[in-house]
Amino acid sequence: MKVSINAEAVKCNLDVSTQDELVRSLSNSLVRTGFVKADYPDHVLSREEKYPTGLPFDGFGIAIPHTNPEYVHKPTIAVATLAKPLVFRVMGSPNETVDVSLVFMLALDDGHTHLEFLQKVIKLAQEREKVQQLFSAPNDEELFHLVSAYLSEGAL
Repeated sequence: MKVSINAEAVKCNLDVSTQDELVRSLSNSLVRTGFVKADYPDHVLSREEKYPTGLPFDGFGIAIPHTNPEYVHKPTIAVATLAKPLVFRVMGSPNETVDVSLVFMLALDDGHTHLEFLQKVIKLAQEREKVQQLFSAPNDEELFHLVSAYLSEGAL
């Protein structure tokens, strides 16, 4: 299945103060362009409460917020580097937290694709040089090009 990265939902140095603000900011263009249902952000936030998605890596944290496929019309992902880290609870260890600076919000409509993308994102996070390039991107367009190259089929 082909998954597009929504260029309008790629944000470089996004300045948000809460998870709610983050999810709604990234979701706005996905809702507007018809990729997800209007209530998608509410369900992402609700799921994050029950099943945290923060992942600690060497010197930074990643979050992979998402929700169930029934809130997705067309599969896509949204990506953001954050101007200042947000605290997320850790996936699998909800009593622990991680300061997240990189977010991949998944809007996928099947489990197999979901697992594939999780694996790609985790593999990317382990490649320090590529992660530094993402953090160093000067604008949304450059971040979009980097993410597209790194997450495209066969790139990892």
